[in-house]
Amino acid sequence: LEFCRPFIRASVVITRKPCIRKGCRACREGRKHISPLLTASVKGKPKNRYLPVKLIAEARRRTENYRKTKRVLEQMSGLWLEELLSRKK
Repeated sequence: LEFCRPFIRASVVITRKPCIRKGCRACREGRKHISPLLTASVKGKPKNRYLPVKLIAEARRRTENYRKTKRVLEQMSGLWLEELLSRKK
């Protein structure tokens, strides 16, 4: 099935933060450093994990795969519900 690809129920969030180095030219000029995070709910509580820059694209693909999978499952569930309710007793 097309929707059975690696997926994660999370969001990729890109924040910008100043660094801790004194005299950082980027921060001095108002350009903060990106800080990518992977945000997910674990046991009902939000969890944020640092996401290495090289993994941003893969994480975004997997979060999109989750959304696609969820849509397909919702459609299938609706069809199976209709099929069940249309049966004669």
